[in-house]
Amino acid sequence: MIHSVKDLSPDQKLAIESLIGRPISEGEQVSVRTVPPTPEWLASIQRDSRNKGTDKLTTEEIDAEITAARREHGRRLGR
Repeated sequence: MIHSVKDLSPDQKLAIESLIGRPISEGEQVSVRTVPPTPEWLASIQRDSRNKGTDKLTTEEIDAEITAARREHGRRLGR
């Protein structure tokens, strides 16, 4: 659901500004969405990636790693 800032109570406006870290104007609209928590197995993979620095890889670097892994896998299978 989308709300116009002009229709929010002062407390609601203050809470939103606190959450987003900036003032909001009367002409803006606000939408709040909740998302389920990240499954622990995925959070673990994300932490591991940050710890190894692999969370900074570009798309091109990821593609190159995948290509190299597929090539190596093919060699092991005798292809």
